[in-house]
Amino acid sequence: MSRMLQSLFMGVRNLFVRGVVRDLDDSGANQTLTVDTHVGRTRTQVPVYQIYGLASHVPHDGAITVMLHAGGDHSDPIALPPSNPEKARMGNLAEGETVLYDSVGQKIFLQGGKIVMVDAAQQMLVRVAGQPVLKVTEDGASVQGDLSVSGDVTSGGTVTGKKDVMAGAISLKNHTHTSGEPGSPTSAPTG
Repeated sequence: MSRMLQSLFMGVRNLFVRGVVRDLDDSGANQTLTVDTHVGRTRTQVPVYQIYGLASHVPHDGAITVMLHAGGDHSDPIALPPSNPEKARMGNLAEGETVLYDSVGQKIFLQGGKIVMVDAAQQMLVRVAGQPVLKVTEDGASVQGDLSVSGDVTSGGTVTGKKDVMAGAISLKNHTHTSGEPGSPTSAPTG
């Protein structure tokens, strides 16, 4: 190989390097890494270029990244988002499926147009304008605010209304009824 081609090959080869993540700082405007790239060579404060709208903090134990050197200048590195294949990576996805997951196995799974599944370790919380509106735990679900249902509601247990329950225009708290016996008086409202 000619000296010029070998020089070009080494220049291109040195644009990319794999590194082991030793520390991650997620406190500033940019996430930065401390990375070991070669034996005895540690780079600090390497900025991570993350996809807009997605932020993550990889567990460092076993994490790796690929670093790029802008213009081949090793004093100007940038890191791709680090990965950690040892920590709960979701695999065996079918074509078109997507999953967002964390290190304890929680996931939001978009299963090829068939189902959207949320798998939470302890609870799922939905907030609107910073206020919780839906909380789901293994004990059940609670909704803060009014609940409007356009279809039927079926219960396998007791349905409780703290103020009243309405069936059409009939109040369960304030309605009156008769005993069903001819000439019997009308009962007073229960409320």
